[in-house]
Order: sequence, then C-alpha cells, then structure tokens
Amino acid sequence: MTSSRGRTTLSAGKMAEHRSKGKKPSRNGDNDILPEDLRGLSSRVLVKDALLRLQGLVLDGSKEVQQAAFRAIGNLLAERFSEVYPLLFPWVESDEPRVRRAVAVAIWMAARPQRYDMAEPLLKLVELLLPDREDEVRWQVGPKAIAKGLLIHYPDDTFEYLMKWSTSHDEQVLWNVAMGLSGAAQVGLTSKALIILRRLALDERRYVWRAVASAMWRLGRRTPERVLAELRLWLSDEDRAHVARVALRHI
Repeated sequence: MTSSRGRTTLSAGKMAEHRSKGKKPSRNGDNDILPEDLRGLSSRVLVKDALLRLQGLVLDGSKEVQQAAFRAIGNLLAERFSEVYPLLFPWVESDEPRVRRAVAVAIWMAARPQRYDMAEPLLKLVELLLPDREDEVRWQVGPKAIAKGLLIHYPDDTFEYLMKWSTSHDEQVLWNVAMGLSGAAQVGLTSKALIILRRLALDERRYVWRAVASAMWRLGRRTPERVLAELRLWLSDEDRAHVARVALRHI
C-alpha cells in the first residue's frame, strides 16, 4: 500500500499465506486450537484484552492457529458488535498485512442476514481496505468479504456502495469492485453487475481489465446465457474484445 499506517505495538511474525481459498470458514470447531480462555469469547472476556491476544495469535501463531484466530475475531465482531467495531479501525492502519487481513476476514465472517443493522457499518469498514494492494489482504476483500459476504447478505446496500466505488480512479479499488461483483449472480444481480463491468472493461490498465475478465467468467459459470450474450457483444467492440477473449477461455 502507498499510504502510511500507524504501527501496531505487537511484533510481526512470519508472513501468512497470501490467499485463503474455499468456502466460508466455519464459525465453530476451534475449541482444540485456541487457548482455553479464548473459547466462547462472547460471554466472559473483556473485548480489548481478547482482541489484543487474538492479534498476537494472528501475528505469531501457526497457520492453523491464525485461521482459528481469524474466525474468533469474526465471531466476536458479530456477537459484540458495538464494542468490537470501533476497535478494528486502528487495525486497518496497521503496518502488518495479517492484521489488516484479519479485518477483512472478520467482515466476511460477521455478515449475516439477520443482522441488517451491521450492513452499512461493515461496508464503511471494508471501504478502508479497498486501496490495499497487499496480496493477502486484497484476496480477502473483493473476492471474499464483498463477493461472498456483504453482497450475499446485504445485496441492495452493497450494490449501492459498489456503484459509488466504481467511480474511483484507484486501480486497486476498481479491482476490488470487479471482484466483488463476481458474486452478483448468487443474489440475482447479474444484469446490474454487467452495467458496472461494461464500463470498467474500458479501463486500459491491465490490472483492472483482467479483474473484469475474471468477474465475467465467474458470473458466466452461474448465469452463462446472460453473460455469454454480453461477451459476444464485447467481441465486436474493439475496446472490450480483449477482455471478452480472456473471460471466454474460462466459461
């Protein structure tokens, strides 16, 4: 990232894996991984103390422990939202990518349809991570926190934010917008997503238009007729044909 960040008080550990693939992590099953007093966090520990210890596990734990800590932070955010939410803002400014990644994972984990009151606050929090180009952060923002979390549980609000973010000139923000829209088919928003992707496909920066191509083939695997029809139009447009050709390789 190009912006300066406030440094966390904890020392950095080994670099975590860049990407976490697969389905949304389970919210349970960590009782044999986390320390005993960090299990069942919602009912008996001080939030600040719990977050400080979990951040330490994110930085210095094994990969398995890190993943359990990520899930615990997400659960804590969902269950004690008003207390945890403001404490995560300094994490977004951390020099350590794993701490920033923890915020993205927490947003993905915390989003749930029965908690509509969290929609806009979570969108404002993820907005701060949009310019972050660190691999292990960005792959948890657009493709996961937005596409598989916020857009699924809060489709209307999230789409409005994606529309707003799509007017940015920052290529990392636009990358996250495109990747976030890759989840639109799951909530019946393919046609609306294509309006934004159609415009982003005109961006000459390879980093942006490749993200558009990726979003198109992901959408195409769920709604092939609609997306293939769009891509056929792009093939006849010299400004979008290269994007369509890349997307079509994967559908």
